[in-house]
Amino acid sequence: MSTQHDQGGLTEEQKQQFQDDGFLHIRNLLSNQALQPLIDELTKKVDDGTQAAVKAGVLDPSNTYDDEPFETRLGMVSSACADPNWIWSNYFRDQKIRTAGMFTLRTAPELLDVVGSLIGQEIFAHPQFNYRAKLPNQDITVIPWHQDLAYLIPEEAGDTLVVNVWLPLVKAYEENGCMQLIRGSHRFNLINHNYQEPTPGHTGGKGISEAELPHGDIVTAELDVGDVLLTTERVVHRGLPNRGKTVRWSVDTRYSQIGLPTGRAHVPGFVARSVKNPESVAMSHHDWNRQFA
Repeated sequence: MSTQHDQGGLTEEQKQQFQDDGFLHIRNLLSNQALQPLIDELTKKVDDGTQAAVKAGVLDPSNTYDDEPFETRLGMVSSACADPNWIWSNYFRDQKIRTAGMFTLRTAPELLDVVGSLIGQEIFAHPQFNYRAKLPNQDITVIPWHQDLAYLIPEEAGDTLVVNVWLPLVKAYEENGCMQLIRGSHRFNLINHNYQEPTPGHTGGKGISEAELPHGDIVTAELDVGDVLLTTERVVHRGLPNRGKTVRWSVDTRYSQIGLPTGRAHVPGFVARSVKNPESVAMSHHDWNRQFA
């Protein structure tokens, strides 16, 4: 179920739905102003990767598809390479970029408003975040059923509500690999994550086997650009394979209350909003990067 966004955070009904289902789809939350800087950065990264592939001799100079849009260009140039994973492996395998565009998106006021409705106005931009470029028919990026808590240190963060915001940079639908969730599965404790994708070089890590999946309605979350999907750290979900023609570009960015354990104590995050200590709020990606110095 999805809801239209009203200004100023979530309604009581939306908050209740998040608590009941473990997730909430909000339509038309993010503006182009929040999304475009990151899209522009990734567009340049595609161009850089394309030119590097030509220079390395794995891509014919006549197959750079310069006029193709963001949604399709990386997929088309990758298919034209002698090694279809060359550009992705060299330019997009590392999914964490601490750039101005990523900072702008992670601190978008409309995004922090809805997150604040769930965890309060002391908001920590969690150290765990990613952008993802899921290429058509690229099986190493298919994500198995899992709970996000399994990728943290559960003994530390098991009592922390970590709100994950999953958002597409292009239209995400079933054919190009959108997310599926099991409604109400966040009520279970951490489930065994003993399943490993058999594909060599797989990026998705450990998952839950079909035999250990909890019962519940499976919801296919198709999102337009500007939509967001809020999930808890325990809801069971997966990313479908991309069998479409577009690259499924997306971002997942997590938030928790300032001062609570993140389950990633050795990796810095940054203060995204604070009423109590406004001077502690990161003002740019430079402040974020200083945490790593």
